[in-house]
Amino acid sequence: MLRRADLFTLFTAIRDGECVSVVGLSNMGKSRFLQSVALPLVRDRFLQDATRAWLFVYIDCNLMAERSEQGLREIILRGAIEALQHNRASSELIAQLDAYYQQVIEPQSPIRSPLAFNRAMSLLCEQSGCTVVLLFDEFDDPFESLEGRAFLNLRATKDRYREALVYVTATDRRLADIRNDRERGEFVELVGPRVQWLGFLNREDARALGQQLAQARGEALGDESLDFVVAQAGGHPGLMSSVIGTLMRTGIGTPLNARMEALRQTEQLIEHDPNVRAECDKLWGQLSVAEQAALVAHVTGDPEDALTLEQLRIKRILPRPNEGEDRRVVLGEVWRSYLNRQAILRMGTRRTVRVDVDSGEVYVNERKIEPLTDLEYKLLLLLYGRLNKIVDKYTIVTNVWGEGYLEDVDDVRIEKLVSRLRAKLEPNATEPKYLTTVRGRGYRLVG
Repeated sequence: MLRRADLFTLFTAIRDGECVSVVGLSNMGKSRFLQSVALPLVRDRFLQDATRAWLFVYIDCNLMAERSEQGLREIILRGAIEALQHNRASSELIAQLDAYYQQVIEPQSPIRSPLAFNRAMSLLCEQSGCTVVLLFDEFDDPFESLEGRAFLNLRATKDRYREALVYVTATDRRLADIRNDRERGEFVELVGPRVQWLGFLNREDARALGQQLAQARGEALGDESLDFVVAQAGGHPGLMSSVIGTLMRTGIGTPLNARMEALRQTEQLIEHDPNVRAECDKLWGQLSVAEQAALVAHVTGDPEDALTLEQLRIKRILPRPNEGEDRRVVLGEVWRSYLNRQAILRMGTRRTVRVDVDSGEVYVNERKIEPLTDLEYKLLLLLYGRLNKIVDKYTIVTNVWGEGYLEDVDDVRIEKLVSRLRAKLEPNATEPKYLTTVRGRGYRLVG
């Protein structure tokens, strides 16, 4: 069961009859989360001591036959009928609700459809004997594009039945940020105040999801492969899916003695995988300008905007400093590398040492140097993203080799890598001008 703490928070609100707006950036797993809420196993776990019955209706708004108020009515009632059938409700109740549904989809006059829908909702809330919970997934587009009266009607129905009817919406942005005109304002007042952010997963949930994603592809991941996936993708479900897809093509089934080499090859492929890049671009594009700047400052060690960073922590894009490992969200190397590249782009290209991130080519005084190995390039990219700043050896190991290599990479190995990179960058490696050593503290790229 993923996101136990988030489920607990959501079910606490539902028990109190409160509507909730679940918000998370692209591919954070909102659909999976909402679908899990409707599962009997999850429902029984969090409502086991409840004194009333519950009817959870999952509504995928992407399946609306048309983007209209009529389409919204249809999909709500269709979902309610399916939920009643799954709960083995009385055949009489289902037949009555289906009769109203038929009047909605084939009304004899335009006014008959909204009347039939309202009567169906009354039947559902008054005769089912359940508290009805409508789970609106992929709610962004309908909320933005439908006429406001659709949401006035939903608000009026909630006001009528109070705790017997609960709405949960899942969107990429807060409802008020999508649209907040006069007609939608009352619905925003109803659902908007209780915002529950879904962000990056913690390590335990990321490992569990990684195994689920692999099993869905007919494979099982060992601990070593799971650690690799989490180290690369962190707790972003969309990135995890892309990384596992690459891993399936290269590392699964590799003999034990060749597995580390296969993982290294996979890591190189991930860096240039178009699906991975597209996932990062999508995530980056959903952040505000201030949030982008705060993240870049965070990874480069520049002065940070404390207020914006706190907002990123609320959204679970960054971990909270005081959280334990069981709750701390995980940022993977893929996302860190992407942020480093954004930092480089923001710094401009008028430097003595210049890296063309797209091509991977490196220039010193506009002279292209010989190609770098994968580790050399990672080290240079790390130093380049923190130009003129000291980078300690711990940071080098975690960003170049990965956290899993902290005990395996000693000072000698780091120094050899620095020497190889220096030999390609410097006119005279014995008297370095660009890649300098700060004794006892680390290394610095001078620009």
